[in-house]
Amino acid sequence: MVGARLTRQALLLDDRFEPAAKRGFGLQTVVLARSRCRLKWFRLSALPAAERLDALRVQARAWQPFDDSAYVLSLRGETGLAVAWDRLSVQRDLHAAGHDASRCRLLPETLMRQAAPDGAHLVRCLGGVEGQIWREGWLYASRWWPSLPLVHDWRLFLYSNESSAHDLAKVDPPALIDVPRSDKPSLSLESLDGGSAQARGLEGRLMALCGLAIVVCVAALARQTWELQQSIARSEAAIVALRQSAAAVLVSRDQALAKAAEARQIAAWLTEIQPIEVLVHLHEMISKSGAQIKEMDLTGNKLRLGLQLSPQSTRSGLVKDFQSGGWFKGVTELRGDTSRGLVVMEMTVEGLRPPLRSTAQGVTSSGKVDMPPPSAFAPGATR
Repeated sequence: MVGARLTRQALLLDDRFEPAAKRGFGLQTVVLARSRCRLKWFRLSALPAAERLDALRVQARAWQPFDDSAYVLSLRGETGLAVAWDRLSVQRDLHAAGHDASRCRLLPETLMRQAAPDGAHLVRCLGGVEGQIWREGWLYASRWWPSLPLVHDWRLFLYSNESSAHDLAKVDPPALIDVPRSDKPSLSLESLDGGSAQARGLEGRLMALCGLAIVVCVAALARQTWELQQSIARSEAAIVALRQSAAAVLVSRDQALAKAAEARQIAAWLTEIQPIEVLVHLHEMISKSGAQIKEMDLTGNKLRLGLQLSPQSTRSGLVKDFQSGGWFKGVTELRGDTSRGLVVMEMTVEGLRPPLRSTAQGVTSSGKVDMPPPSAFAPGATR
């Protein structure tokens, strides 16, 4: 099963590029030969656990084993591992092989092999050999040689990485072993910019699917917008035609409404008590007494007057005068306005017009109503 999936991995060695037997969807996985990579470990025990990954990124940038380095990082506990390669060299070789580096998922060979048992090992690589020290599933140290190392070189590798006494007891290099490649890295990886290297392929697929979904949604929305615009245009054309056909009806309606308003105004004059006639009738009633009207309030058929008496006028005389005309009924005196010396009277106006006797006295031979002289009402009198 693993071997079948490995056919999707391309190999980039020092001197050649071996394409994958099968091409999967998304980014192309390219395994970089160990000879192209540099490995460095960083001790982060002095930092809080939450800050170690960021510190690992900072220290990896400061390391810079190449003029333009690309990295993948792995963090476990208090130790961080950075694997770097020459970005420009890899891009150039991939371009020569007809591949775009931005469409490739680059992973180092060391981390694409299965984890070895704890201890020191010599592992056969795509080119050369690699010395590895594993402790509790973590790659503790690594060194690459183009061929089998000498005894001195092997012993120096063990001593420089504080190998166990059991490993140091082996003077000669161990037998060369073949560690199978895997379809996924043996350690959890992070890229230098913080994105997960293991998730790049999946992210590429998701981005492609999201882009396709956006295109489909935009196309559907564009079609719905076009159909809506066509529907609006048809509706507007129907409205214009309806307005044109109903123009005559609308004109007739406006004329009818205008005539109805005139009729309502005429009806109001015919069915409501007219203040001008009330004033004429009041003038007839109080002209002899010399009283003056200070206030007047006509609401419906209810009339309230505020009167200022003259020396020759009396309250009882005014009541008698108002009732004598035959138009005012139920004349009563309310509490007067003592602050201004007014006599307040309230009465009911019966009928829309005064009796003919009063009307005849107030109408001239020309047919016009005689208005009372200004002296009959005090300045400022209100209705």
